[in-house]
Amino acid sequence: MFTAQTGFSQIDEPLIERKGNLVQNRYFILGEEVSERQVLKKMLPFEAAHKRMKSSRRWAFTSAIIAGFGVGTFLPTFFDPSPEITVPLLITGISLIAIALPLKSLANRKADEAIDLYNSRKIMGYKKSHSHINFTFNQYGIGLNLKF
Repeated sequence: MFTAQTGFSQIDEPLIERKGNLVQNRYFILGEEVSERQVLKKMLPFEAAHKRMKSSRRWAFTSAIIAGFGVGTFLPTFFDPSPEITVPLLITGISLIAIALPLKSLANRKADEAIDLYNSRKIMGYKKSHSHINFTFNQYGIGLNLKF
């Protein structure tokens, strides 16, 4: 069991990279495209990178909500030609979109910081140990469950 634990701890984690823009981000682990949720799951043992990535997701979600409201107020201006309604909606929509852009940029910056932290291994000392020992009860009696 000791040699298995030593061998398991020597496995190197794959590097993560992000490609994207203000609209969409794509994440890759060893050249294979993965979802943002998988990246977040991969960063789970590294607390500092995990927190930054979660913060990035929150800022991106906030930005998407604000941009959605901006587009929702901006689009009716194309269908209603009256200037009493068009001008305030146009100003409100453009303002909300202008607020959402820096927030999305902040989210991308936080994601890049999290990925850089993860890839540089500066946080190796903060890696959490996830080994658990539990007793389980099943049809054969009592068992010992080991998770690494």
